Amino acid sequence: YEEPVLTQVIVKSYEGEKVHGLYEGEGFAYFEGGNTYKGMFSEGLMHGQGTYTWADGVKYEGTFVKNVQMFNGRYTWNDGSVYEGSIKNGLRHGFGFFNSGTRPVSYIGYWYKGKRHGKVS
Repeated sequence: YEEPVLTQVIVKSYEGEKVHGLYEGEGFAYFEGGNTYKGMFSEGLMHGQGTYTWADGVKYEGTFVKNVQMFNGRYTWNDGSVYEGSIKNGLRHGFGFFNSGTRPVSYIGYWYKGKRHGKVS
């Protein structure tokens, strides 16, 4: 399971507050390609807590720093698979938990740039 990339950030529509023409505070953005974001904005960027949903249904709920998933969050894939834990630059990085939605597979431990890494707890 790969984390999807936030490539399409061309906003088609936006509902929420603006300050000096930039998205600010809580809002909802609908992007080219059908991806959506509901959460906090700062100076026109996704920044703070929010939920980003890709058009194919994959979802990220957690922290954003200037349009990038960071610190901690939760990915949910269409088959019910879930990752919850540390995130760096949109990837599983640090301590986290993965549970497969289709197979009896789970992993609790350390991740490095999206891959399992080190000792299993």
